[in-house]
Amino acid sequence: MSADDSSETAEETPGIDEVYCRNCGEIIDAQAEICPECGVRQRSPDTGAGNDAGIAAVASLLIPGAGQIYLGHLGRGLGFIVGSFVAGLLSIFLIGIPLLLGIWVYAIYDAYHLAEDPERGA
Repeated sequence: MSADDSSETAEETPGIDEVYCRNCGEIIDAQAEICPECGVRQRSPDTGAGNDAGIAAVASLLIPGAGQIYLGHLGRGLGFIVGSFVAGLLSIFLIGIPLLLGIWVYAIYDAYHLAEDPERGA
C-alpha cells in the first residue's frame, strides 16, 4: 500500500461536516441540498412551515385543508378547501330539495287544516 493509496482511502471517508449522497454515494457537504455530482436533492428545502401533527389535525378539523396549508402544501390545502366548498354546496342543494318539498307538503297540509278549522290558527 503506497502513500497515494492511503490518501485515497482517507478521501473516501466523510469528514465531520460531510455525508454520502443518497443517490450516487459521493461525499458531499452535510448542508448541501443538492448533490453537485448527480444533481439529486438530498433533503427537503426548509419551507418555514410547522410540522406539528396535532396542530395540523386541529386546523383541518376547523377548516378542511388548513392543516395541509400549515404543513406547507398550499396547492393540496386549496384543493381540499375548494372541494369542501363544492361538496357543501352540493349537500345544501341535494338536502335543500327534499327539505323544500317537505315544507311545501306541510304548508299544503297546514293550509288545508286551517281552512277546515279557522280557530286553529289563532
